[in-house]
Amino acid sequence: MQSKRKFVLSCLIAISACGSVFASDWVEEEGVSDFQAPRRTRNVPVEQNPDAEEHRGQPRAHRFNDESETEDGPNAQVGDDGGGHGIPAPKKKKGNLLEGGVSHFHSGAQQSQNPSSGAPPRFGLIQQEPTAIHYPPAKEAIVEAKTFRSWIEKNHPQLQGSLQAQREQIIEVKGKWDDSGHVLRAFGLGCSKVPPDQLYKYDLSKSKILIVDCAGNVPQEGLVAINKFVRGGGYLLTTDWALEGCLQKAVPGFIEWNGDNTSETRVVDAYIKTEDPVLTQGTVPRAHWKLDRKCQLMRIIKPDRVEVLAASVQLKTDDSQGLGNLAATFRFGKGKVLHLVGHFDYNSGRAFNNLLPDPAPKIGISLRQAIAANFIAEALGQTDSTPATSQGN
Repeated sequence: MQSKRKFVLSCLIAISACGSVFASDWVEEEGVSDFQAPRRTRNVPVEQNPDAEEHRGQPRAHRFNDESETEDGPNAQVGDDGGGHGIPAPKKKKGNLLEGGVSHFHSGAQQSQNPSSGAPPRFGLIQQEPTAIHYPPAKEAIVEAKTFRSWIEKNHPQLQGSLQAQREQIIEVKGKWDDSGHVLRAFGLGCSKVPPDQLYKYDLSKSKILIVDCAGNVPQEGLVAINKFVRGGGYLLTTDWALEGCLQKAVPGFIEWNGDNTSETRVVDAYIKTEDPVLTQGTVPRAHWKLDRKCQLMRIIKPDRVEVLAASVQLKTDDSQGLGNLAATFRFGKGKVLHLVGHFDYNSGRAFNNLLPDPAPKIGISLRQAIAANFIAEALGQTDSTPATSQGN
């Protein structure tokens, strides 16, 4: 009998203890109506569950901290109508914006410079390729000149009101397929147009930048003039087919056409690959980039001398090297070069010439146009006493 009483007493004590545990798990708080037991996490392979890397103590693939992203997706003229490319979106975090709307990136250590190589210093961080992207489908938008001028006023106010001087400083070498003059006028900037076969005769003594439009078929005499101009401190901006027709001939040995072309006209993703204090200011980390069919893709010949500013994950499908480079810059002599895959302008020949196929989030103009405008502003800021840092050919 005594043993039965002890057994019953032990059971009562055990039940009381369990009851206190269950009570401690219950939450009675205003706004909480049901208790939800925590769900167990399934064991999912790392490639399917990116968070598993974090739990294993491994470094996470970097993500963009873009304040332009809200709970509804990127805040842009490129709206989301439920489309997209079907690739999982990175987690959204509110970033601390740099000047001009560029967000911080978080990736590996900065690439160090080899002093013995004579390479120019790297600007900012060399970014890793996004491992997961999600863009709403690009939508054409009517972008008035006031949007371009507002961007210039915000990022380069010193360029306003200098049209007469700019007509001597900015020279557009007219091409068949691009019209840089159109977008320059939208920015409120002046320029002079020179036919490719007349460039070698033109007095470039007061000029600071040459913009060679696609297709960029410049005769040999003009190529010699371009080489001399850049070597002496001038800036050169080339677009699309001007890579083969001009750049790789006038300033050889840095970048060249790799023989590949885009397979179709489309708008691809674009991301800033290298942060540059000048050329990526006033931009956004991710955007769209319009490409025509048969755009020429580039090979980097001297990676220690060439900065790849922008690239595309989707463009890799057309690139036999699997790189997807969109914009690259390098120094030559006392001057500097920028090349864009695709065009500076995309309004020529359209019924509505203020229709933009790839406006970027936050800034309204396209990413390629912002990078090119920054390059032009840097060129106009050069003086005879402060040329770009000299680099050998």
